[in-house]
Amino acid sequence: APGAEVRFSGGVEVQGWQPVTDPGILERLSPEARDHVRVADLLAQGLTAFGEIPVRGLGMGDSGPAEMELFAGDQAMTLARWPNEGFRGIVGRSEDLAEVVLDTDRVARWANENDPWILAYWHHDWSELYEPIWQIDSERNVIRRDPNVEPRYGITPGRARWFAFNLLSELDQPGEYYLDRVDGKIYFWPPEPGMSAEVSMADGLIRATDLSHVTFQGFTIEGFRSTALEFSSGTSVKVVGCTIRNTGRRAAAFDGGTRHEVYGCDIYYTGEGAILMEGGDRPTLTPGEHNIENNHLHRFSRRRRTYCAAIDMRGVGNRMAHNLVHHGPHMALRAPGNDHIVEFNEIHNVVYESGDAGAYYVGRDWTQQGNILRYNYWHQIVGATGHGGMTIYLDDQHSGHTIHGNVFERCSHAVHIGGGVDNTVTDNVFIDCFKSAHVDNRGMTWQKASTADPRWGLRASLRAVPFQEEPWASRFPNLVNILDDDPGVPKRNVFRRNISAGGLWDSIYPAIRHLTTVEDNLIFDEEPDWIQLVRDEHGKPIDIVFRDPDAVAATGFKPIPVARMGLYEDPRRASWPVKREVEIIQLPATGPGLPHPSLPIILSNSDDHSWVDARATGFDEWPGISVELKETPSRQPIEGKAPAAKIARDDDRLLVAVVIPAPVDKLRKGNVWGENDGLEICIRDKEITVVAQRPPTFVFHGFTDGVVRGEVPPHEWGNEPQVRIAGKALEYTALMDPEGNFWTARFAIPFDALDISPEPGTELMFNIGVRRTTGGSGWIALAGTTGPNHQVENAARIILK
Repeated sequence: APGAEVRFSGGVEVQGWQPVTDPGILERLSPEARDHVRVADLLAQGLTAFGEIPVRGLGMGDSGPAEMELFAGDQAMTLARWPNEGFRGIVGRSEDLAEVVLDTDRVARWANENDPWILAYWHHDWSELYEPIWQIDSERNVIRRDPNVEPRYGITPGRARWFAFNLLSELDQPGEYYLDRVDGKIYFWPPEPGMSAEVSMADGLIRATDLSHVTFQGFTIEGFRSTALEFSSGTSVKVVGCTIRNTGRRAAAFDGGTRHEVYGCDIYYTGEGAILMEGGDRPTLTPGEHNIENNHLHRFSRRRRTYCAAIDMRGVGNRMAHNLVHHGPHMALRAPGNDHIVEFNEIHNVVYESGDAGAYYVGRDWTQQGNILRYNYWHQIVGATGHGGMTIYLDDQHSGHTIHGNVFERCSHAVHIGGGVDNTVTDNVFIDCFKSAHVDNRGMTWQKASTADPRWGLRASLRAVPFQEEPWASRFPNLVNILDDDPGVPKRNVFRRNISAGGLWDSIYPAIRHLTTVEDNLIFDEEPDWIQLVRDEHGKPIDIVFRDPDAVAATGFKPIPVARMGLYEDPRRASWPVKREVEIIQLPATGPGLPHPSLPIILSNSDDHSWVDARATGFDEWPGISVELKETPSRQPIEGKAPAAKIARDDDRLLVAVVIPAPVDKLRKGNVWGENDGLEICIRDKEITVVAQRPPTFVFHGFTDGVVRGEVPPHEWGNEPQVRIAGKALEYTALMDPEGNFWTARFAIPFDALDISPEPGTELMFNIGVRRTTGGSGWIALAGTTGPNHQVENAARIILK
């Protein structure tokens, strides 16, 4: 039936919406919502399969089908929540993690809720947990957690963020709903008066095993609680030109088989990713030849926020091409396995809710090599929190990728190689990126022990494939002797013929720069307009213009087929044209020595150093420049009173005093950084032009028990002796407030221990970080944007006068 819509729905339209008249319900609703909320009796319509909201999150396994959900106007509605947008923090938590003190008195509104829930990133920005609120203490703003639900990485004030949901009392804006599972009634504030709505009832539409040579084309498939289409084995099953939306889990999943395809589909408002396709045999490196092409995927992973990529392509020898992917909270693309092709895709506005995550992400495997990422357009990608959002993220020594001919525009960390080997980055264009190229040496430093551990991780993955046999030995020869080739050392990475304008070109660690080939790149950090993208009337790039084409040609740079990137018109597509929905993101500032709002700090020599003597004067009377520690890694407001510092100098020393408001009787005393109360001073001579010759970064950790140590940041492994010696040379004192309200730390750091000559005009890169276990935010910095305190290029400058 040409022009007609064929619609398969797992939902049932809700009938009989009425104004709310129950006085008890009206009392629980906010005044502004009472005239707008409608109620319907589901039991009267025979709709009884409500399902249960499952505990879910990283490490919780398969979540199964979703609970009953409400959809209207072809969109998923929002289970009533607070706050309506974004997250809030916590003030504290009990030692056993059973109680959490929220940063709001809003909990008093939830005291009469039947089944309140919370979504929280309790510690890591890439690990969320959906769990019930077991009990509420309104007087203390405390929630008590279900003792059977374990937060996998603990609960950390200053990092934790959350929102509460399934709350009738918070149904206060259009698009929100609440299902009373006891009375069988559903409450809804429709986005438009009289709008119809459906509740999901069926799990999925198609389950097939060994199906072959069948095409499903032109359908609208919606309202299912689980994955709509699931196929196992078989060959050449095609899903073409379909609109798949409003699912509890994925749109389509293919487990094994060969030459399956998802082509030209529009997929959105899915619960967990969008497309999962696995095929090919890794032991024999036999390709699966699956294809995922010309699809528009957006607003995915609304029920499970992390590690559910829009496209998850596994196995060997599969392809994803010309897809447009945007507006996802975590990763967009994932391709674990070997010999995959990822080409001509456009990805933007993803990783918007996460940190330490990638738009394209794979990690912790030496063997998943041979994958090619070419001619993709990545733009407007930045993480929500302290560690930022990477674009291409080869995490924890992932190796053997080819990254060629991509365009990166306004990306936080464009190519981030986390200690892997044999990765090749060639002929890419970077425009106004916070950091374009990164390689670190984590396998030589903090990940060294796990790299050597035969029980799990990298070595377990190595044992899982016949890496010393054919065809592996010929296909990936550097793997054959990897255990005898300095495992953990990031060798043979190549950055060649790339062009970067604006932002910062590279953050390749100096300690391993000699192991990395960096050649024939054109770098214009201060000139973002050196590269221009030419766009069509819809804003889609169709060409690249360089200020000096001859200089580009001289490097041997290979042209990038920009006009072919992204979706293309085809009669089989579900819709055309496709409206662009690009949102301009705010990147961190770039460049070395960036001034904080209250900085740079200009220090003159001072004759009054009485404060160095342990008990001489109070903080207010100390000489020096006052600065406030005003940032947290997640950029959330500091809870409680903020620490403050005084910075001064004399002829021979840099002098730093910090006062940390915190209850002295509750300090977690000891001298393990990250576990106990303490602070760190991070300092380096001014960044110089040649990164490979950069001076060492010194980090000094001081604790409440008077212990101080010079520590080695991950990228300073080769400077360990110098940093240790400097730590022994400084003077350090820790004092407790007699009234128990704060403690102070005082440092006197000799310039000569830092190999710094305190001549007039000398500039130092500088930061202070505080670890506070009680009394407010747990991690606080003087200045910092997207990374650890020791990344002082993001922090402050001290200028010696």
